Amino acid sequence: MGAAGWARGEARVADDSDFETLKSLLASDRGWTLEYERDGVKVWVEDAAHGALRTVKVVAEFGDVEPDALYDVLHDPEYRSVWDTHMLAAEDAGHINVNNDVGYYAMSCPAPLKNRDFVLQRSWLDTGDEKMILNHSVYHKDFPPRKGFVRALSLLTGFVVRSREGVGSWLGYVSRSDPRGALPAWLVNRVTAQLAPRLVQQLHAAARRYPGWKALTDYPYHKPWRHPEQVPPYRISLDDCVDPDAPPPPENPKPDTSKTKLDVPQHSEAESHSIEDLGDLSSEFSVEVEEDVPDPAQDPTKKKGKFYRLVKTMKNRRKSVQVAKSADSLTEAKSEEKQEKKKTFKFHRRFSLSRGRED
Repeated sequence: MGAAGWARGEARVADDSDFETLKSLLASDRGWTLEYERDGVKVWVEDAAHGALRTVKVVAEFGDVEPDALYDVLHDPEYRSVWDTHMLAAEDAGHINVNNDVGYYAMSCPAPLKNRDFVLQRSWLDTGDEKMILNHSVYHKDFPPRKGFVRALSLLTGFVVRSREGVGSWLGYVSRSDPRGALPAWLVNRVTAQLAPRLVQQLHAAARRYPGWKALTDYPYHKPWRHPEQVPPYRISLDDCVDPDAPPPPENPKPDTSKTKLDVPQHSEAESHSIEDLGDLSSEFSVEVEEDVPDPAQDPTKKKGKFYRLVKTMKNRRKSVQVAKSADSLTEAKSEEKQEKKKTFKFHRRFSLSRGRED
């Protein structure tokens, strides 16, 4: 499982399918094992591990917290420094659009572990009935790995906030992260499952205090995650989120050209090529022969058609060139025969190379 529909490290604008992936994980019952249940908080872990790291799912209900307050707590960067006891630093790289941004987050870890940091793209969507937030790790040129920190990865982290039946709010949380470093996967899985309920309890306490805290700030109505007009106009470029050291993406599959007329070099042009070039050409056209659909009325074991005839012609011409080269070698060898023993050895090596083999 990757970060919803994202490839690992990919930065792009989230679409509806990414949020649907998050909702389907929360709604699914198959493949999950319940590991914790207390005070309305339930924690599941996936049965099948992806690369030994397991996804954790949490569902909780809060009767004394409104969905808007819970959603604001998850967004507000200033308030996070108040309730998040693990946060060491947070910086914004900028917005991709009004519903997607990129930022840096550093957190403390208990000794003797090194502290961790992340570069994250956040994406959010408020439909009225439910509010969703996704994040996953990306690269950004302004936030390279920093000394004293291990660059961790969020493969998929997401929150869904809904109104609870009656009064209060419903929270769904999914997380799969790789802290990296030398931690074994079994330890990461155990610690994540234990820390998830604590995170939910922290969110619950922070959401109860948030309305009073926000009312006392200088900008109580500044909530750009709710009001797009408050989002700064500057937009970051997705090119800044492409890691130059990342392996290149897989090449696009070769288009089917079996029905396309090819610009084939004429025989006179082919004669000017070296033996190695002819070998490349014959290999290229051999691929086209394999893509041709055979005529059922003919013997399927025999290759027919203009491409095959071209390949056969090219191979014959290649053989002719090899024979000519060999004949030249024989003529030159006879004129200089038996001057010294090294000549005989050199003659045999040249003959072997002209046939495409190395001794």
